Amino acid sequence: MLISDVTQVKAAPGTVSFVRQLFQGKLNADVSGQGGVTFMSVQAGSYRADQMVAAPAEVQVVTPALDASAIRQKPEAPFRESTRAVDLTAADIIVSVGRGIKEKDNIHLVEELAAAMGAELAASRPICDNGWLPMERQVGSSGQTVSPKVYMAIGISGAIQHLVGMKGAKTIVAINKDPNAPIFEVADYGICGDLFEVVPALIEEVKKARG
Repeated sequence: MLISDVTQVKAAPGTVSFVRQLFQGKLNADVSGQGGVTFMSVQAGSYRADQMVAAPAEVQVVTPALDASAIRQKPEAPFRESTRAVDLTAADIIVSVGRGIKEKDNIHLVEELAAAMGAELAASRPICDNGWLPMERQVGSSGQTVSPKVYMAIGISGAIQHLVGMKGAKTIVAINKDPNAPIFEVADYGICGDLFEVVPALIEEVKKARG
């Protein structure tokens, strides 16, 4: 049995269950294998590499008895996933923008901050749905799942669909003028203010620090 996109493994005496997301991250389901051998694939960004602990595993060598005449399927060319122009999963610093940017013409402000910080530019789903940034820059349950060292959320309220895509970030910085925005509940650092005042000030300070 194959269980795909696993985000967590729950082990108990005599049983193991696997957590995977349903309905674009709105629900979590506990799934268990039924008989035989269970295989699993892990959702990208679900586990941070610096927290992984290696442990020896038991290896069983199996020699199946197969008759070549009984094999009816003919192999085809190996599946090759299309190459992404932007791989946010490899970024150490991500500057992400949400609906608080108001209109497409204001995106340049966040682009300038990302460039000053040497960061990759990302966005929440509404920004990409509107065509303000390419879909390959979307972070969330229907976009890329990332785990950078720093994730800066600018004008992002913090809907669950977005949070599941950036929950693996080591440090989260949020800028939002709504003090009750859900993003502040997961942020390590929060700035409650108008992004159109805060971001230019940040750009100036980052440029000063970099000389």
